Amino acid sequence: MDVSVRERGVKTTAAATAGGPEPSVRARRAHGLRDIAAHLEAKPFTPHPLWRGAHAQTLRAAVRWPRRLRMLREYLDAERRLFEVEPGVRLLAHCRWQKRREDAPTLILVHGLEGSATAVYMLGTARMAFRAGFNFVRLNVRNCGGTEHLTPTLYHSGMSGDLRRVVGELVESEGLKSVFLAGFSMGGNLVLKLAGELGDDAPDVLRGVAAVSPSLDLAACADAIERRENRLYQWSFVRSLRRHVKRKNRLY
Repeated sequence: MDVSVRERGVKTTAAATAGGPEPSVRARRAHGLRDIAAHLEAKPFTPHPLWRGAHAQTLRAAVRWPRRLRMLREYLDAERRLFEVEPGVRLLAHCRWQKRREDAPTLILVHGLEGSATAVYMLGTARMAFRAGFNFVRLNVRNCGGTEHLTPTLYHSGMSGDLRRVVGELVESEGLKSVFLAGFSMGGNLVLKLAGELGDDAPDVLRGVAAVSPSLDLAACADAIERRENRLYQWSFVRSLRRHVKRKNRLY
């Protein structure tokens, strides 16, 4: 599994030094990023002996039960919330807050292609984050998670503007002081795209982004999924996309 981590950068030009964060702040940010890298190197991912191959891990992760039962609390305790990102376009999120939400860091999670806020990997990551003291927001992108009725449009991996508006609304309405973004696959594309667009102009409240297996080269990914050994995944994606289109046709 490929994991990309990026902490909000700071310009190092003379102009930025004069008007930007103090050198000690830049040093702390760089040190934090090095700590993350060292932690990942010290504890590399080691699969279970029965699930060493990539296909075995993928198919095992797709088995929702009984893992979903163990994460039932993430269903029951989550607050459902709608974000209007454009006129007539709303996104559904599932949120869970610490007792003093404004003082806790907040992790916003974005799922992958044809996933949803209730995907097992989203639930598992949210549970671990909450136990570590984070608020979490499991976000559905347009049309996903049974939300076809909330928008007349479809989704794609370039809609970083939706994520930007969600972050802005949360910061303004909840008084959040520390926000992190994490995306899986297509969601990884979205958070990295937003980070690149914001660059050094990112708000101070946005502390970092993480992308898990982002599909950065879409052409290469499309070629890979068409290989014979990956036909099962291609069939699954195409079937799900067709279901989405049929539901949209009935609604609009």
